[in-house]
Amino acid sequence: MEQLSTWDYLIIAAYIAGVVVLGFYFSSRQKSLHEYFLASGDMPWWAVAISLHATLLSPVSFLGITGWIFFKDSRYFFGSAVFMMPVMFISALLWVPVWGRLRLFSIYEYLERRYHQAVRVFAAALFPISILFWVGNGLVAASKAFSAVSNVDVAVCLVAIVAIGTTYTVLGGARAVIWTDVVQAVVFLVAYVVSALLILDHFDWQPGQIYAIASSVTSETTGYPPTALVSVEFDLAIEATLWAIIFTRLTEIIGFGTNQTFVQRLLATGSRRNMIKAMLGKGGIDIFFFVLVIITGWGLVAFYHENQMAAIAIEHPDDVMAHFVVSEMPIVLRGVILAGLFAALMSTFDSALNSISSVTINDFYRRYIAPHGDERHHVAVSRIVCVGFALVLLLYALWQHRHSGATVMERLGKLNNLLIAPLICFFVLGILTRRANTMGVLIGGISGIVIAILFQGVPGWFDPPVTVEINWQWIGGLSTLASIGIGYTASFLFPRPLQEKTEGLTLWSAARAWSIGN
Repeated sequence: MEQLSTWDYLIIAAYIAGVVVLGFYFSSRQKSLHEYFLASGDMPWWAVAISLHATLLSPVSFLGITGWIFFKDSRYFFGSAVFMMPVMFISALLWVPVWGRLRLFSIYEYLERRYHQAVRVFAAALFPISILFWVGNGLVAASKAFSAVSNVDVAVCLVAIVAIGTTYTVLGGARAVIWTDVVQAVVFLVAYVVSALLILDHFDWQPGQIYAIASSVTSETTGYPPTALVSVEFDLAIEATLWAIIFTRLTEIIGFGTNQTFVQRLLATGSRRNMIKAMLGKGGIDIFFFVLVIITGWGLVAFYHENQMAAIAIEHPDDVMAHFVVSEMPIVLRGVILAGLFAALMSTFDSALNSISSVTINDFYRRYIAPHGDERHHVAVSRIVCVGFALVLLLYALWQHRHSGATVMERLGKLNNLLIAPLICFFVLGILTRRANTMGVLIGGISGIVIAILFQGVPGWFDPPVTVEINWQWIGGLSTLASIGIGYTASFLFPRPLQEKTEGLTLWSAARAWSIGN
């Protein structure tokens, strides 16, 4: 594979320097936790919408979606695009009344108000593990891609990326995170637009030829061509069917408001109307991105089908985008695209660090260690937490990069399946029912983890003990539904919660208060 030139490195370095300078620019404002974690609640909704889009994508999407389409097909991402706006709209109706009214630094504080501090601690402890899975795999994907095109060791890439991302996040807080996410989203969207245009140019601006070639290829993994958009079989062993996608999106609706990173971004807008606008804006940007990446993925399939010798150099599906950029794009352009790769990584990394710091300070440090510390002290400790968790992420990524048999999106999806059920169980039963209680939801949450392990195993550790064939895309939703059902049923074995544990903390009371206030 052709290596990077001096100009490519200069462009990447200029981009990195720009985001660090932005962190320095906002560092002088970080005098309070409200500013450091929520940007004082005065961010424009469109900036938050772009930040949410950028945060959710990460290198897992930047590299993983094209790798998935190249290796498999387009069904999963086409379905994601089709259902994106309904998901965002229903999620907004479900979660904005609650979070817009409470406006907490950490969403896990809700769990102590609604149940007991034990539920808060349990959920808050799961959050950094989910961040490890999410960001750690993103770090690995980005570092391997950059290592492949630069001959720099993967470990060196990981250390450099973590150091850069930590620097501007520690300095600038949520405000720096959101504005750098805006810049980063533009960079990686431009990266895909340029890639699509270059592929079109290669085929003499004949999209029909690209589609015909891509349609003639059949995936050995799924049995579908990369251009397949929908399949309607109802079989739990088959991934990305229409029913699996609908089921996954339903899980996403009820799970959106249980993620600290996303809710923290929404609260930076300052009002419930702007929170809704930000969510719908994110949905619109996501649709554009998915369509763009699907088209680019088809182009890459067609290009490498015609260039079999070049395809031999692709050792892993996640490498296809990076390989095309370095091997086929002119100098300067490829520097911009690789800057887009860094942009995707930084947008996830910075959001994760800021959110992890918020949870650690508000759910543990202020709660149990220094409840009477002043704002400046807590901001200072928050920065220390950012650095500490960045080191943990680095160590996890160094270990994780040895376990990359599946595509990065599949690996991450399986890891997330282990944690999704208890968090959704706690919050959904809390806002939708008055009967759910502490012991009931704990039983339900733990049951969800056990079910996921039984039917899926733990990636990299051991295979599932139950041999019923269920595709991993179904596991998260099935374990979540089981967790909610068990949690609600188990709640009837214990006393009904006191009225103060539900008053103002359910969707119905929050929505009623909102309507009265408006």
